[in-house]
Amino acid sequence: MKYLISSVAFLIVNLIYAQVSLNVNAIPRSVEVLIDGEKIGKTPLKDVKINPGVHSFELRKKGYAPLKHLVDVNPAESLKMDYYLNPIYLIKFFTEERGLSFELNDTHKWSQNKIRLEIEAGEHQLRVYQNNKIIDEQIFIVDEPKSIEYIIKKKISS
Repeated sequence: MKYLISSVAFLIVNLIYAQVSLNVNAIPRSVEVLIDGEKIGKTPLKDVKINPGVHSFELRKKGYAPLKHLVDVNPAESLKMDYYLNPIYLIKFFTEERGLSFELNDTHKWSQNKIRLEIEAGEHQLRVYQNNKIIDEQIFIVDEPKSIEYIIKKKISS
């Protein structure tokens, strides 16, 4: 019985205090990694010790969209994490149309005829309003810096 109690106590202590060896890689290289708000270094990271449990991970690099999420680290010998950060591109948006307002991804809103936006690579939804009424919706892909001209789609009469 004494052996059983000491074995269980040893197991509990190991589970509570056991550290996991963490390896983090990212594309691009030299991405800053923060765990629970603390900087731990830049990728690639090898053999960083971390306690099991829920941790906040954040990856940052200038010119790329930051990545932030929670990870529940289980007791194990090691954990390997691989990431790909999306680049951010400068987009010049312009239109000759008058009286329009625009909304990008339900967040960015503007009514100027010319603006510059820093946008993460990928698909984006554009809504166009005239007199507070949606007149157009489009999906466009950002995969490089570019200029986008908006022109109202004209209906073809039959």
